Amino acid sequence: MPVHTGNISRPPFVRVAAMAFVLFGFLAGCAGQVPTPEEIVADEHESRYAQIMRIANSTRAGGDLSGAASFYRRAHAMAPERPAPLIGLGETTATLGLPEEAAKAYRSALAIDADNAKARRGYGKILIALNRPKRAAHQFRAAIDLDPDEYRAYNGLGVALDLVGSHEQAQQSYVDGMEKAPDNPSLRNNLALSLALAKNYDEAVEILREVAGDPVAGRRVRQNLALVYGLAGQTEKAAAVASMDLKDNEVRNNLAYYQSLRKLTGRALAEVVLGVQTRGKNLPPAAASGERAELP
Repeated sequence: MPVHTGNISRPPFVRVAAMAFVLFGFLAGCAGQVPTPEEIVADEHESRYAQIMRIANSTRAGGDLSGAASFYRRAHAMAPERPAPLIGLGETTATLGLPEEAAKAYRSALAIDADNAKARRGYGKILIALNRPKRAAHQFRAAIDLDPDEYRAYNGLGVALDLVGSHEQAQQSYVDGMEKAPDNPSLRNNLALSLALAKNYDEAVEILREVAGDPVAGRRVRQNLALVYGLAGQTEKAAAVASMDLKDNEVRNNLAYYQSLRKLTGRALAEVVLGVQTRGKNLPPAAASGERAELP
């Protein structure tokens, strides 16, 4: 039988699909101009930068601080006009106990963006560690001007002011911060420690007893309460509170520690009570309680 070689008609749905494909291709071609080689390179660069920053952040969150610092440096090399990698590097090297390197990173970030409140706060914290509380106070005030609703700047300013002996101003800064974050235990804790430095022990005790009831506060605040009792010379009350978390030998060590603190005055006492570690200071060893103010 002869084979039919004429045109074989396609089912309608095949023709429709083909037309739709052609139409889609036409519309896609009209949607915008084809990117230039420069735009493609810029997009790829941006994508690599974002990827490295994500790796840096996740590496730091995972506890590999040295690795995170390396990634932040790579991100900075890729985008030297951006402050974010430098801020990340400052935070990471500060945690690594490298305040000079952290300070350099923050200064570089502020050279790029002087109005970056986060960089101001971070630099202020590092200046405290470098034993420069007056300069730290300047940075925290600048951060407050830039971001008046950020309680951590008020907290940092309070610590800096306490270190230079301006306890009334420090207390006002903590109170101002509490207006932004009324339930923040760190501000209330630091306010109490500031009152203790000014020898207003009763007020300090009242605040700490209230804060100690907060489940978030826990052991640290209870032991700060024991510290205040110890500074006030109320040894029995200090022992009773300290024993809530510590063993008998640790309580005895702390009581002896509190007695030694009563011999300190001014800046030396403030640094110990606030738990601020600064360069070039030979301070008494920390008590078993690990009491300290919380920096921003």
